[in-house]
Amino acid sequence: MITEALENAIDNGASLRVRYFGGSTPGREREIQPISVKDGKVRARCLLSGETKTFVVEKMELVVAGTPSQLASTMPPPVVTYESVDEFFSNQTAALQSLGWVVQREGETISLHRTFKNGKLIQTPDVALRYEAIAYDLVFDGEQVTEANHRERSRPWVVSAKNQTTKTYGDFGKAQITFLEFAKSLSPLGASRNA
Repeated sequence: MITEALENAIDNGASLRVRYFGGSTPGREREIQPISVKDGKVRARCLLSGETKTFVVEKMELVVAGTPSQLASTMPPPVVTYESVDEFFSNQTAALQSLGWVVQREGETISLHRTFKNGKLIQTPDVALRYEAIAYDLVFDGEQVTEANHRERSRPWVVSAKNQTTKTYGDFGKAQITFLEFAKSLSPLGASRNA
C-alpha cells in the first residue's frame, strides 16, 4: 500500500505525510515529496528540512488521522543515548559490570577491562570510548619524537575494541551505540550471557 501511494505521489507531484522508523528520530512524522522508488528505497524531498534523502520503504507508513501506527509495535525500541559522558557512565556502569567488565573512567574516557584469573586487572582495555578533540602527527627529527601539525578533529569520539576496526564519530550518540555493541559482543562472560 505504501509503495502504491509513493508512486501515485510521484505521478501527481504530491507530498505525503509519513511516519519513518529509521534515521535519528524513529517514528517521527514527516512530510515528504517522493521523487523515485527503486529497490525498496524511496528518494524524496523532506519538506521539514528541505533536503533530498533516501528512505527505506519497509520502515515507512502513511499517517492516517485517528489511526495508530501499525509499524511502531514491530520496530525495535529506540536506543537511549545520553548527552554527556557523566550521564552515560552513571546510567550504563551497572549494565556493563553485569556483562563481566571492570569499568574505568578517566576524564572523557570510559574503558572496559578483563581480569586475570587471580583477579588482578588487565591494564589494556578490551573496549574504550574516548574524546580526542585534537589530532596530530608524530615526527622524528633525528633526536626525538615530537607532535606536529595539530588540528581539530571533525569526528572526535573514538571507539576502539580488541580485534575490531577503530571507529570515529562526530556524534556522541552513535559512538555510545557502537561502544555498547562491542561491550556486549566481547563480554568476558561469553556470548551465551549476551543473548
